Amino acid sequence: MNKHIYLASSSPRRAQLLSQMGLDFNVVAADIDEVPQPNERVDDFVVRMALEKARAGRQNTLDPKAWVIAGDTLLAIKGEVIGKPKSKADFCLTMQMLSGSWHEVLSAVALDNGIQEVWALNCTRVKFNALSAQDIDDYWNTGEPKDKAGGYAIQGIGAKYIARLEGSYSAVMGLPIFELNQLLTESRFYE
Repeated sequence: MNKHIYLASSSPRRAQLLSQMGLDFNVVAADIDEVPQPNERVDDFVVRMALEKARAGRQNTLDPKAWVIAGDTLLAIKGEVIGKPKSKADFCLTMQMLSGSWHEVLSAVALDNGIQEVWALNCTRVKFNALSAQDIDDYWNTGEPKDKAGGYAIQGIGAKYIARLEGSYSAVMGLPIFELNQLLTESRFYE
């Protein structure tokens, strides 16, 4: 197989998931403006971000054999995007919203092989256990939530607060592996 895979992401979690698939890859920068357009739906936004990252990654590789993979993951409660916490107070408000309730994690993956752009979207539902103020404070003090969308990491300490998951663990972690494998298969990557 004479194809070069590039991950258009600096996320160590996405790199871990690609490695878990047994793929050899290089990382390429994909800096884009990650601002939603007016009235843009959450699912459209996350797909657009993945596609724009893949395009930016392709431009930065200068490799005609590049297969560029990019992803984007957002948390939403009732259609409202929950980003990375800006402060401890912001984190506490987010955790209070997540406490004892369901939220959605939308994770898009895009693949650009120079001939075509394809994408897939996974929507996973996650239910948090009821959190006390002490739980929230203790979790913040671990340092884990500070750079995580929605303020938690399913692959880390945050897992102990998740009561139920309906969908894809890898999508919540940052890259829907099943959907990526389908895109690679349909695009004839493995041939």
